[in-house]
Amino acid sequence: MVRSPNSHLENRMITLWGKRESVSFWLLILVLFPFREIQAEYHWNEVKFTAVSTDRSLLDFTGIAVIDDIQWISYYKLNHQIAVKVDWISDVLGTDFIEEMCHLIKSHERDAVSLIHFLTGNDTKTERNNTMQYILGCELDDDIKLNSKIRIGLDGETMIEFDEHQRHWVVQSPRAENLKPIVESLFWTNLRKRYVKQYCVDVVQKVIQNSTMKENMPPEVVVSRHDSPNGTITFSCLVTGFYPKFIMLIWKKANEQAIWGKESSSGTLPNADGTFYLRITLELPVGDSGAGYTCVVEHRELKKTTIYPGECFSQASWAKSRGLSCVILQSSTMSITSGKWPKDRHPTRHTAYFPCKNCLPLLLLICSFFSFSSWKAP
Repeated sequence: MVRSPNSHLENRMITLWGKRESVSFWLLILVLFPFREIQAEYHWNEVKFTAVSTDRSLLDFTGIAVIDDIQWISYYKLNHQIAVKVDWISDVLGTDFIEEMCHLIKSHERDAVSLIHFLTGNDTKTERNNTMQYILGCELDDDIKLNSKIRIGLDGETMIEFDEHQRHWVVQSPRAENLKPIVESLFWTNLRKRYVKQYCVDVVQKVIQNSTMKENMPPEVVVSRHDSPNGTITFSCLVTGFYPKFIMLIWKKANEQAIWGKESSSGTLPNADGTFYLRITLELPVGDSGAGYTCVVEHRELKKTTIYPGECFSQASWAKSRGLSCVILQSSTMSITSGKWPKDRHPTRHTAYFPCKNCLPLLLLICSFFSFSSWKAP
């Protein structure tokens, strides 16, 4: 699966590894990697076919295509039809291309049994069901291709794969040895290049060039704090409803680079409306008061780095609040945004927004009331 859009950046780090004793190298690790995802627009596309077959007949065949975690087409053997999941992508690619891709998938369906039979030619258990996967993927930086991969697997084992960085086919199973000279032939080499360009790279480039058809959205940020009976403190920072996908989200303490605690991430995941969400939680060790911690967010629609809680909130109130905070009142789900009133696309949440830019006195009064009413003097 092609899911390492920062591989070229990581390759640069290999050259610095020999200098790992230097302080500057570790500073580069600490500073560069948390911000690497927002320095460029990385995209990946993956087309995957799955076939289940006996030696004689095809039992099931499915196909899906995913761009940046968004599934945009699917195909099922039952109806032999391709379904476009995202209307605006269908408009960008056009009806002719969708029909052409449907014919391509049907040809793979017809050839699936033959390929499975070729890979299992010496298998005596001819009545056993076999599952084969064929994966075509590519990754791009903006609209520049970085890498492409093709992988053929059988029953959970990779048979053979092509990596553009290695520039040759790699046999991963003895059963695929006879397949290597076929895929290395001039005919299949030209076919591979055409497939990668036409059905992977070109698709992503067209989507990128027309991405304005999908409105860019800034993240909605919700920060909360939970104090456990055992003395541990857990902070949670949720960003949701943002597009495009690439975002930077970290917890920081005052001016420190490192966070001493147990941090976990949900990973960037899709919402039903095509936007994305990400949650980072930080569990502090016993004895840490929780003072000075902030959630730092960077996204192209925020224009500048945004810190939650904002500067208008005192760190004392944030630290002393037990189960409540100035940033989110859990009973009414109050979140802070960066100086503008966003449209609430989820009215059922009953979300109340307050612009932090001017530090509204009313908001400070509410924060102070909840903070000090819930704080007990030692």
